Amino acid sequence: MNGDRVHIRPMIGTDIPQVASMETAVFPDPWSAGAFEETLGMTVGINLVAIDEQGQPRGYLCAQAVADEIQIHNIAVDPDCRRRGIGRQLLQEAEREGTARGAVCAILEVRVTNTAALAMYGRMGYRRIGRRRAYYCKPVCDALVLLKVIDGVHAESVRQDVR
Repeated sequence: MNGDRVHIRPMIGTDIPQVASMETAVFPDPWSAGAFEETLGMTVGINLVAIDEQGQPRGYLCAQAVADEIQIHNIAVDPDCRRRGIGRQLLQEAEREGTARGAVCAILEVRVTNTAALAMYGRMGYRRIGRRRAYYCKPVCDALVLLKVIDGVHAESVRQDVR
């Protein structure tokens, strides 16, 4: 990738082939192109893509804004473009979008073995609230459930709810 600049925009149908290809390169149990297509049709969806200076997708995020939370389902960055802040930018934009839709927190699952992602989430204020045993299939692996309060006004009610 020439330069480290990306801009975050909503994912569109023409992004799906490259996003699905990146998904296959990143995850051992990847979503299909059809799964990405389904997310684009959801009114609660927050589907973002990080585009480089040449117009190529370098990362993506799929989430839903449901009730007062953002449920982050899928986030990935091209392996050749990691450690450049792309994942952070995608999460920040999802948090902004979710807040605009009334979300007060964001929640996600991450493999216990994904130390790079866990470090990034920790730096961004995500905290462990649970563990799902054998959540991932290929290979079988536990997931940590992480939560971030993104609306300080309602922070106390979120903390009480997760106790």
